[in-house]
Amino acid sequence: MKQAKQFQNTIYYIGGSKGGVGKSMISTVLIQFLLDRYSDIKTVHLIETDESNPDVGRIYDGKIPVTPIVLDERETGWITFFDILERSKDTLFIVNSAARSNYGIEKNGRNFSDALEAMEPGYDLVTFWPINRQLDCVNLLMDFLKAVQYGNVYTVRNNYWGEAKDFLIYDAMMQKPKNSEVAARIGGVLDFPALNDLITLQFYSYGKTIPEVAEKLNVFKRQIFLSWRSKAYEMFESTGLFDDTMQQATNES
Repeated sequence: MKQAKQFQNTIYYIGGSKGGVGKSMISTVLIQFLLDRYSDIKTVHLIETDESNPDVGRIYDGKIPVTPIVLDERETGWITFFDILERSKDTLFIVNSAARSNYGIEKNGRNFSDALEAMEPGYDLVTFWPINRQLDCVNLLMDFLKAVQYGNVYTVRNNYWGEAKDFLIYDAMMQKPKNSEVAARIGGVLDFPALNDLITLQFYSYGKTIPEVAEKLNVFKRQIFLSWRSKAYEMFESTGLFDDTMQQATNES
C-alpha cells in the first residue's frame, strides 16, 4: 500500500483567473489569518503574481517576505517559484494570482502538479477559488481543475455579489453529468462574507493590513470590520484544514 504523503508545508493558491471576484481581499484576509494563528512557528511568505496591480504585495512589503513572480505561459516564473519552495523551511506560501492567470495554468499547471506530487516530503496545495455569479468564473474553475490535478480545491462564493442561493449558474454547472468528474474534486463550497461598501472603500484606499485598517476606523466601523474579519476567519476554519495538528507537530519536532 502506498504510504500517505508527508507534507513539509502548504501552498495556498488564491485563484479566480479574472478581475472582480475578490482575489486580493481573500489573500489579504488569509495572510492575516495565518499570521494570527501560526506566526510563532511558521514564516508566512507572499508570492505576488499580479504585476499590473500588486496591491497585496504593497500592503505586506516589509512586514512579511514578499516575492513578485510572474506565473504566465513562460516557464521561467514557475521555475523560480519552485526553486524558492525547495529552499524554504517552515514556510506557508500564499500565491495571490493575477487576472488572466489561466494561460499560465493551462501551460504549466500539469508540470507544477506533478512536481509537487514528486516532492517528498513536499508541499500540500490548497486552492481557494473565488467566484461571482457569472458563467465565466465556473468555466475558468473547470479549466483549472483539468490542468492542476493535485491538492484540495475550495470554491469561494463572494457574497458581495449575492447570497449563496443566488449563485444559480455555479450550482447548475456543477450538477451537469459532463462536469461530474471535475466537480468531484471540489472539497467544499465556502461563503466569503460581504463587507460594507463604505468600509471596503477605506480598506482599499488605506492600503494597509487588517490590524492597521482597524486602528484607523471609528468605533462603529471598527466593530463592523472586526465582525466581518471574524466571519472570514470562520470560513477558513470551516474547512478543517487549520486544526492544531500543524502546531503540535512543530512543537514535538
